[in-house]
Amino acid sequence: MDSGPLSESIPKSFNKIRLDEFWKFLCERQSIWERRFVEKLKPPWTKDTVLSTQRFTNVYRELDPGTKYAIEAILEIDAPKADKIFNIMIYRLIGRSETHKELGFQHLDDFNPKSMEKSLFDIKLRGQPPFTAAYMVSGYSMMGSKDKIINVTRIFSRLRDRFPGFYKKLINTKSSEEAYKIIKENDGFGNFLAYQVLVDLIYPLRAYDNKPILPFSNDDWAIAGPGARKGIKLLINAPSKINELDVMRWLCQNQSSEFERLGIAFPYLKDKSGKPVKISLANIQNCLCEFHKYIKIRDGTGRGRRLFSPSSSI
Repeated sequence: MDSGPLSESIPKSFNKIRLDEFWKFLCERQSIWERRFVEKLKPPWTKDTVLSTQRFTNVYRELDPGTKYAIEAILEIDAPKADKIFNIMIYRLIGRSETHKELGFQHLDDFNPKSMEKSLFDIKLRGQPPFTAAYMVSGYSMMGSKDKIINVTRIFSRLRDRFPGFYKKLINTKSSEEAYKIIKENDGFGNFLAYQVLVDLIYPLRAYDNKPILPFSNDDWAIAGPGARKGIKLLINAPSKINELDVMRWLCQNQSSEFERLGIAFPYLKDKSGKPVKISLANIQNCLCEFHKYIKIRDGTGRGRRLFSPSSSI
């Protein structure tokens, strides 16, 4: 599973206490999922007071309900690849599966911006949030309205008009990083959101004989989002002197030897053949964000956004 450190400077730069806490956090978070969904135990699933009361995404992003929705309701259905990419971009910018369900799967050939706008306003009028509040996305002021619903609708109307050229460029990219940059060129898609879309488009899919829409892997490349950068700062003594991607690669490549060093039996997810599924580079990026959130709540330097209850889905 490991291919060794990328350079001698990286392991020497770690804050050893924080590094140990990072691996222990990952183990306990995944163990909660294991106890809950595999062993089917009743709560509480952990003695950790932060993990038992605050909501954290899973170690494996693909286990989160939002990603499972993206895969099952968008990526695996019988539809052209271009339509799937368009819908993933709609879904990730909106950030709520309930909203995407109400909008319905959108086809580029008959996409109706006015119908989308009406549906979003209907949701708002019912007192429900059309959009997620879980993360920040790019600003919408360039679209000309003070109303977010109108601006979002304009974003996708413009994207629909430009889609043939965008799709051709995206499908012909030679690397994950290049694909990310092309996604980021679109209005409304900044660093964070463009990377989330990229990760969705490189999940292996049954619809394509276990191949992804884009011919890359979630171990190829990653970019640290705002939360992940904060997590790296916790781990590294002099973060300004080290490359963030190198840190994430080191964590990904040395995960099993690090668990072994600490005597941790990490409950790896298993594939269909029973083989352990390593924590991908993309998931390491996400875990760094969650680790920062965990430490700030535990140490009283910040608060979580959402409380956890045993009735919730993650």
